[in-house]
Amino acid sequence: MQLPQEFEAYTRALFGDSLYQSFLKGLEEPAPVSIRLNPFKFPAHATISDDLHPQPVPWCREGFWLNSHPNFTFDPLLHAGVYYVQEASSMFLSHVLRHWVKHPVVALDLCAAPGGKTTCARAALPTGSLLFSNEPIGKRAQILAENVQKFGHPDVIVTNNYPRDYKKTKLVFDIIIADVPCSGEGMFRKDAQAVEEWSLQNVKNCRQLQRSIIADIWENLKPGGLLVYSTCTFNAHENEENIAWILSQYDAQLLSVPTGEDWNITGSLVSNPLPDGNDFSVYRFIPGRTRGEGFFMAIIRKQDKDNYPDDNIKTSKYISEAEKRLRILSHGVKEGMLKGKTIVPDHSFALSTTADKSAYPILPVSYATAVSYLRHEAITLPDSAPRGIILLAYQGQTLGFVKNLGNRANNLYPQEWRIKSSHVPEEHKIIISRS
Repeated sequence: MQLPQEFEAYTRALFGDSLYQSFLKGLEEPAPVSIRLNPFKFPAHATISDDLHPQPVPWCREGFWLNSHPNFTFDPLLHAGVYYVQEASSMFLSHVLRHWVKHPVVALDLCAAPGGKTTCARAALPTGSLLFSNEPIGKRAQILAENVQKFGHPDVIVTNNYPRDYKKTKLVFDIIIADVPCSGEGMFRKDAQAVEEWSLQNVKNCRQLQRSIIADIWENLKPGGLLVYSTCTFNAHENEENIAWILSQYDAQLLSVPTGEDWNITGSLVSNPLPDGNDFSVYRFIPGRTRGEGFFMAIIRKQDKDNYPDDNIKTSKYISEAEKRLRILSHGVKEGMLKGKTIVPDHSFALSTTADKSAYPILPVSYATAVSYLRHEAITLPDSAPRGIILLAYQGQTLGFVKNLGNRANNLYPQEWRIKSSHVPEEHKIIISRS
């Protein structure tokens, strides 16, 4: 891999020779493959296929490394939301939230697309919590809404707004997750375009953008609340220096979490900038040392509250305020649409973990039929299939609706969600199997 000279010079000096050589070696190795199970959908009787030699990700109880990269696109259980393909380093959010959050909270994932951290956070947050999941960019926000609906949890609100829009709402949150836009150095191994687009100027631009995002959102964090700041980049300008800046600008405290020595997480790579001498606890995931892509995280508490968090959260207030002031793309199950004399249920009903599925006949289908359905193709149902609106299910997981007319079945899978690849896999590699 040919790295930019300015990146090499800076990063070698930041890492030191030994860590930098390990990093270079890591970049030449295949990127690890990992998935995270959905605890609200993963059946108790199911397992990850032994053929994939799953190994637990130690900082996330739902996370597993796989020994190969199966064709996830053509696995119906991925589209049903049974699991999510996520880079293992970013699953560290699970460990942070489970360590620091013990009571129901209202949380905001500020820059959330495509949805990995949102679904990871929702699995880790206590029952009764409400999670806002936001993405400013329209197309990315639609992908976020799709993945959140597939996850199926009712207490996630997807919005398409900028941080300054949230500032205007005056809503306050116990937790704000800010996985801020960055120069993307941590994606070099997986994305050649990230290498091509890198520049010192972009690093500077990202650093300023990150500070402006924190400035916009700081008033939305409750006193005593947690800001979880993260990037997928290596340089200290967007990482340690920005954490030091936050601590210098606001009444805030840097927090730590326990980690295992065998996790091979790297700490701060700059001299301790804290005047009080407290530990400068940040968490770096560096290829060649950690089994994952490049990632950085820090946990900051906003000061001035002794009884964090509130035990009695009035989520209805948050929802009503959001409906007035924010662009909501999805929240729970949407109402169906009347077409002719038939109410066609929204696809979110099929994927919800709380909807009463007994309201519709459920028809188990084969792998081939499931894939045809997910490609939004015409499908043929057995003569014995009930007429009208039917829920199709694959391995016990509902995929979506069809309208069975007898001589044909209208495919009601969302057109924009369809599998677009024309490739037909020769065989289906089992990822999740029933024990």
